[in-house]
Amino acid sequence: MTHQETLGIKMLRKEYDHIILLAHGSPDIRWKEPFETLYQQVTEAYGAEQVSLAYMELTTPSLEDVVEQLDPTHKHIAVLPLFLAVGRHLRRDVPAQITALQTDQLQITLLPPIGDDDLVKQAMQTVVATHLGKV
Repeated sequence: MTHQETLGIKMLRKEYDHIILLAHGSPDIRWKEPFETLYQQVTEAYGAEQVSLAYMELTTPSLEDVVEQLDPTHKHIAVLPLFLAVGRHLRRDVPAQITALQTDQLQITLLPPIGDDDLVKQAMQTVVATHLGKV
């Protein structure tokens, strides 16, 4: 049984050579801790060659930094926003960054934010229910 099967995660076919987890960014160093913890857990489970962590603004590494450091064999990567919803950044800013980074040799796909995923929505509902004493 694979690690993904143990966790009950339905595997998608491999469409990307690499996935970049993209958080907003903040000048407060403590703000990065949950994203770095998530990144550490993901790399332990799947390998650092599969995933990177970048920040849209206000901290490093930037999306540009991460793309520049990618193995040149990666031809199709995805950016997975660690955002709850689509706002101005995901409608304008991040697509502009991606357009500037794409080349004939590198295709970058912007995925929907994690807040759009039913698993994340259910987790948020569970947290709210727990605080209301309903779980």
